[in-house]
This record gives sequence, C-alpha cells and structure tokens, in this order.
Amino acid sequence: MNSLKRRKTGSKAVALAFILLLAAAGLGAQSVLKVGTSTEPASLDPQYSTTGATQQASQQIFETIVTRSQNLRMSPSLALSWKEVDPLTWELKLRQGVKFHDGKDFGSDDVVFSIKRIPRVPDSPSSYKRNVAAIKDVVAVDKHTVRILLKNPSPQLPIDLTFIYVLPSTTPENATVDDFNKGKYVNGTGPFKFVEWVRGDRLVVEKNPNYWGQKSSFDRVIFRPITNDPSRVAALLAGDVDIIDNVSPVDQERLRKDPRVNVVSKPGVTLMYIHMDSNRDKSPHVAGKDGKPLDKNPLKDPKVREALSLAINREALVSRILSGAAVPSGQFVPEGMVGYATGLEPDAYDVEMAKRLLAEAGYPNGFSITLHSPNDRYLNDEQVAQTVGQFFARVGLDVKVQALPYSVFGTAATKLEYSIFLMGFGNTTGDAARGMTAVLATYDAAAGLGANNRGRYSNPEFDKFIKAAAVESDEDKREAFLQDAARVAFKQDHGILPLYFQTITWAVRKGLSYEPRMDEYTLANKVTIVK
Repeated sequence: MNSLKRRKTGSKAVALAFILLLAAAGLGAQSVLKVGTSTEPASLDPQYSTTGATQQASQQIFETIVTRSQNLRMSPSLALSWKEVDPLTWELKLRQGVKFHDGKDFGSDDVVFSIKRIPRVPDSPSSYKRNVAAIKDVVAVDKHTVRILLKNPSPQLPIDLTFIYVLPSTTPENATVDDFNKGKYVNGTGPFKFVEWVRGDRLVVEKNPNYWGQKSSFDRVIFRPITNDPSRVAALLAGDVDIIDNVSPVDQERLRKDPRVNVVSKPGVTLMYIHMDSNRDKSPHVAGKDGKPLDKNPLKDPKVREALSLAINREALVSRILSGAAVPSGQFVPEGMVGYATGLEPDAYDVEMAKRLLAEAGYPNGFSITLHSPNDRYLNDEQVAQTVGQFFARVGLDVKVQALPYSVFGTAATKLEYSIFLMGFGNTTGDAARGMTAVLATYDAAAGLGANNRGRYSNPEFDKFIKAAAVESDEDKREAFLQDAARVAFKQDHGILPLYFQTITWAVRKGLSYEPRMDEYTLANKVTIVK
C-alpha cells in the first residue's frame, strides 16, 4: 500500500514537474505567446483604417479576399482564383469549407456585403474607399462565385482585393466602431478568435481550431503595446514577452550578442518622408523670423520645397540616427518594385544651393516653422525629426520640433492641423500606384483619391498619369505612366520629400522563430516553435 502511494506520489511529482517545465517554456497545455508591439490598432473594425497597426491586428482575426506572401507576392486566400472576364468584369472563385468564428459558413454573400460596406464606414481616418473606387457592383453568381462589375477597367483590382477584409453578411448595417472595439462584431475567418481588447494594455486572441490555413502553435496570444523602445527590449529580456517588433538600431547590436534571443531583419517598404502643406495660402505653423504671419505660405513654392530637400543629409540620417538600418530614397518605392523610375536618386545634400533657392523664392533670411512628428510610431522617429529640424536650421530657418504620440499626431495630421511633418507609408503591394494615389493624388473623398494626402498636394499632370495607370492593362505602359507620375511629383514639384526606406527588425526568445515580412506585420500564427 505504501509502495503504491509512493508510486502515485512520484508520478504526480513527475507530471507536475513536466507541466511546470512546459509552462516555463511557454509550451504548456494552454500555451501562450506574448507579443510586444510598438503600436496598437485604431479600432477592431477591420475596415476602419488602413494604418499598419490596425491591419496587423485585423490579420490575426480576419482575412482578405486575396493575400500577400512575406515577399508581397499575391496568393490565394478566401478567393482561390480570380480572372478578368472582360475589361469591366472580374470573376472570383471562393474557397469552400471555410467558417466564421461563430460557425457561419463563408460564401459569396459575405464578399458582396464586405465590399459594399467599405464606403459606408463612418469617420474613417484612413479609408479603404480607394480600393473599391473602381467597383460599380458586386454580384453573387452562386454560393462560391462572385462577379465584380467595374466603372472603368482596373488591372490592379487583385491588388485592391488584398485590402478587403471580409466580415460576415450578418454584421448589422448600423454596427459602430465602438461596437467593434467592444468585441461585439469581431467575427472573422482568420487563425484567431477575439477574446478581449483593453486599449493601451492588451489585445487577447485564442486559436481558431477550425482554421483552414496554417494553425497557430499557441492556444492563446496576448499582444501588448509597448511604445517605448528600451521598455520593449527590457520586456523581452525579462521574459514578459516572447517576440518584439521594431527593434531600434541602438538595441540591435546588443541583442545579436545575447544568447537568449534571435534577431531577424528584412529590408522594408515603408517610405519615411516629409509632408508639407503645399495648398493653403496661409499655413498654421509658418511665420516670419519676427513671428508675424507671412503674406503667403512659402511651402506652396516648388523652389522652397526643393531647397528643403537639398538641406537634408539623408546619408547622415541613415548612418548616424538609424545606425544603417535604412536606405536613402528619392521616390516612393525601392528599386525592383513596379513604378520605380530610373534617374530619381535622392537629392544630394547641398546647403549653398538650398540657400540660393530660398533667396530666389523671396526668403533670403528664411522663415520660422514648426516641424511635427510622431514619437512612438517609426524607428527613432523623434530623433529623425530633430535632426531634420537641425538641417533646416542650417539653411536659415528657425525651426521648432514638436513630437507627439501617434494617436494624437495622426488625428491632427488628418485634420490638416500641421504645416510640415514627418510621416511614413508602407508600400505593401509591391507597386507604386497605391502609395502615390493615396499620398499625392489630388484629394477626392468620393473617388477614394488622396486619402493620405495630408498636405493637399495637387498637380493635374500627376493626376493624369495616375489615372491613366489605373485603367491601363498593358503592364509596360502602366509602369511607364507610374514612372512619369513619379518624375512629376519628385523631380518637378517635390510634392513630398522622400527620406529613406526603413529596415524592420524583430527579436524573438530562444526556442522560437519568425520569418520576417516585407509588409512589417507580426502575424502570430507565423511564430513557430523550434524543435
């Protein structure tokens, strides 16, 4: 009897030790992955905002009609195939056997509902309207076939479909952003089910056991927004999180030497740039050296904008502020992407030429201006802004730099409250069209143009090329239109001032691996356990 008790006691001890060992490794029966993110979503409505943080959260729970690989190649998702029936008609064949998290079967009605809902999403700070602007109607042919009817030919429709997150058709028409943020209608087909969201603290999801694609190695995932770079690294090293994104250049070298973690990097497609109010006659944060308002807004003058571009030492920004974790840029996309224009190199650093251009524009002594920037969104964003401010000062401007949390900064920028500011845009389609259309096309909310044009740059010649590219089916001709548009915006007008493409870096604890993505998203079901 005593021997039996000892055997039972010993077995329990071994089992308990094994459970504790698994728990310590994060691999227990209820395994949990903890992700430290540099930002958090604006909403859990997947159609509310195109911002990267919101899309990253959406992709854990929802899916798009077409998806992109880690290298931005289009691949099947909820649509298995897509074809152009004629220039104004596309047909989609949908994946069968897919269920929403509430058990509803996925089908054509959900795709039709989701596409038609996008223009009706209220108060979106960065709308998806441009991705459905060419669509006239959507028709369910049968349960797994959809036809999309266009207003005009749109060869880039499959690219647009990579941004259409699908909700069930049972979602109420009057569902509000607040309803989604409370989790009421957060019901997708993706790898994880929603559990809870406490803004500023955590987003919790659990594995979808019925997911058709790659299932997660973990039962539960907790996303923790840790906006401060050192704090994010400290949380990883302390074991409070298992993976972090946006590792700052300062921390990368140290972490690469730490045996407790693995560091992975990939050249990104996020362009960092300076956006300017080039539209209003008077701009809110521009004045003379004496502080008095100017008769006209100097940022409307292409010579002034070119002078500011020449004042920026991009090589110094990359080497000193970003420790080499970026590539200087003179246009919207890096070499190799569709729409890259040869000859559009980054403007050379030339203080004397910048001063000369300012004098020719009527500002020999410069002017005063406030440069705004986020301080928790991009790699060393505040330090970059401070350095750019110093470059501007060298050519005669009096510059004040004001850095703010992105939640505050982004809202104000969308409301056109700034004169000049640091911003980023992720070219996650592998194509220049989307970015240039969003950031540089003349603002037209109804047409879905210029959704991110917070400086209201406008040039009819640029718009002509962008619109021609949007309906051109010949790939070579389409790319030529995009290249012509780039030359107008960046060489002729300096509509925005490209700075660099940032490199994105993750760090994961030993025993885990993550394949880095060019779109910079951290997708929890792609975090795997190393055996």
